[in-house]
Amino acid sequence: AHLHSLRRNPHQAQNMAALVSRSRLPAAILPQFARRAQIAPSPLRFFCDASASEGQLQTKGTAASAASRTDTAGGVTVRQKKRARPLHFEKEFLLYRSAVDIQDVAVTCKQRCQIGAALSVSGFVSLISVVAPMMPAPLVVGLMGGALVNSYVLLVTAQRLIGKLADRHVMKLSLMPMDMPEEVPEPKAEEGEIASILFSAATSEERLLATPELHLHVKTGCSERWFTLADLPEELETSSFASALGEGATEGEASEMPATFTDLAKRLGLLHMEVENGTSPDQALLAAIVASPKIVVDERVELLPDSMASRVAMLGDFTRGDVEKALKTTSSSESPEATLTKLGKRARLGGVSLVLAGVLFIL
Repeated sequence: AHLHSLRRNPHQAQNMAALVSRSRLPAAILPQFARRAQIAPSPLRFFCDASASEGQLQTKGTAASAASRTDTAGGVTVRQKKRARPLHFEKEFLLYRSAVDIQDVAVTCKQRCQIGAALSVSGFVSLISVVAPMMPAPLVVGLMGGALVNSYVLLVTAQRLIGKLADRHVMKLSLMPMDMPEEVPEPKAEEGEIASILFSAATSEERLLATPELHLHVKTGCSERWFTLADLPEELETSSFASALGEGATEGEASEMPATFTDLAKRLGLLHMEVENGTSPDQALLAAIVASPKIVVDERVELLPDSMASRVAMLGDFTRGDVEKALKTTSSSESPEATLTKLGKRARLGGVSLVLAGVLFIL
């Protein structure tokens, strides 16, 4: 009967799959259990225990369904927190450090843009000096205006873009000391053995969900940020308009909700981190924070002394509607480092092209 209910309830089946992957079950039961419950056995990692019986399977399954529940509000599944020990740090913990010095990359890009602007002016001057006697005055003025616009783009607009891109690159992320959270009692004996196992084997994501507030210090290429990741108020998580919180909510009450940290860091890329180009002592916790549904509060920002940006955006000011609107116009998933490198090369190449065009006209 329990296996029949799993086939009718896919959410419960997924919870049972997670349960079985952490449980000690006999090897003879596993293929039959996975086949009857229609759970793919390939992604599961089993730790077999010959002392476990098939009767214990049903007992553990019942405990798992109680430990991992889902609720619905307005037709949308609302994730329930599992019982887990909250995160706690007594001193600053460096969670991520980038191996890329984005400030050097930004300076190189800025220099290439300046070189491109100088070469472009030289090319325009050579071109105008050759064609001016043969062209009407309005066309000559138009060429001079084009030279000025091109220089403005490379010397002003490009510098602003460089500052914004550098500020998206996270150089380091640290977890700040925090007060001792309220102690979560361990499961009682009557709750079953599996409840105790799940409590002690909670993942980083589950422990993060159980942590009401997390204080972060983020240093980017242009600024330093101190802010807190906090849970959404309960009335927003469980209210009837939760059905409007799907992707694409750009109007109405749902669009005014604060953007989650995963929207800002992962979807918009405002805080870009690459484990491949950096170091992290706890990659699981880093991934859980980047994918966190918490919101940014109590934010403080300070520009670095050699910052290329005159001001930076406050993460806490973004709403869900802002995120969805920005995603419609922003589709690039490149890292800030790659974008800056391409920008500098294109600026220099454009200047060289104009110089060559001017030389050809002279010859």
